[in-house]
Amino acid sequence: MRMTLIACLLVPFCFLFVPSLAAAQEVQWRYDYNTARKEAEQKGLPLVLDFGTENCFYCKKLDETTFREPTVARTMNEQFVPLKIDANRDPELTRQLRVERYPTLVFAGPDGKILGTMEGYQPAERFSEYLQRALASVTNPDWMVRDYQEASRAVQKSDFARAVGLLKTVVEDGKGRPIQQKAAGMLQELEQQAAARLTAARRLQDGGKTGEAAEMVAVLVRDFAGTQTARDASDYLSTLGKAPEIRAQQKARRARELLAQALEDRKLEQYLSCLDRCEMLIANFGDLPEATQAMQIAAEIKDNPEWMRNVCESLSDRLSGLYLSQAETWVRRGQPQQALTCLERVVQRFPGSRQAEVAQNRLAQLRLVVQPVRQAELQAPRH
Repeated sequence: MRMTLIACLLVPFCFLFVPSLAAAQEVQWRYDYNTARKEAEQKGLPLVLDFGTENCFYCKKLDETTFREPTVARTMNEQFVPLKIDANRDPELTRQLRVERYPTLVFAGPDGKILGTMEGYQPAERFSEYLQRALASVTNPDWMVRDYQEASRAVQKSDFARAVGLLKTVVEDGKGRPIQQKAAGMLQELEQQAAARLTAARRLQDGGKTGEAAEMVAVLVRDFAGTQTARDASDYLSTLGKAPEIRAQQKARRARELLAQALEDRKLEQYLSCLDRCEMLIANFGDLPEATQAMQIAAEIKDNPEWMRNVCESLSDRLSGLYLSQAETWVRRGQPQQALTCLERVVQRFPGSRQAEVAQNRLAQLRLVVQPVRQAELQAPRH
């Protein structure tokens, strides 16, 4: 019984001699600059450099208070590489970083880039806030990492324009985070690729191959959209476009495109569209061989009764559709009577068609609106 009582009395005194886990937390200082720099670079962690001297009163106060605060110590140990510098023993580094008062705290990124400095004694709360700001300036947000990775995949697929757009978003605020430095480097590489192509195009022009140069520049403007080189190339392309041979080349390319579309329309039995393209070729590119082929295609369609029936039916569908669209335009402008006229034309000119059925239903709806208005106008004179 006596032993139990003594044990109970001793228990409270035991805690006076057992340090708490929080109090046991101390900053794990490094003391060699080169070693700390390498560690920071390898781990991708920022540095905290504490400059002081042995006889500095506030340096000791900082060690005994702020650096012993559990949250501060844990943050510095887990998310920074803490480095303590004796200014008297390392005067060269002190001079290079322009440290003149003690204590001075210097914050640097994993690459050694200075993020900021604090002079004098700092209480734990304020120092913790600065630690968090320093972390925020070097930490890569998730969205930046995702965009950078997506840009890397776009580059691998030669989708350079998409990569440029993503990378520009990453580097936009210019804070110099590690991921932003990588993005800036990739942007520079893309600029160099684009510049090399522009140089090659200029050489082609100098060699008398203006057409080939224009084609190369046009591809450059498309593939590297968003780069400064692409903007320069666009201006250069405008200059090239004034050359007679370039105009002739562009005209020939357009004629080839129209003929290819006409042939595809004929293959798909879209004869009205085919005739439209052939007529455009004949009217605008009469001096080119594509126009001659267009005349042959148009004649072939017109000589085929079945194909011409298809043309007429397509033309009827187009015209009736245009009347329906015109009717809705009149309705939106508050002139339903004009809309009725358009709808009545569809019913009269294209009986039995799907468009006529649509027009008939719309007529019934609009007449319910227009008829009361007419009655009001007829009754008005009686007052």
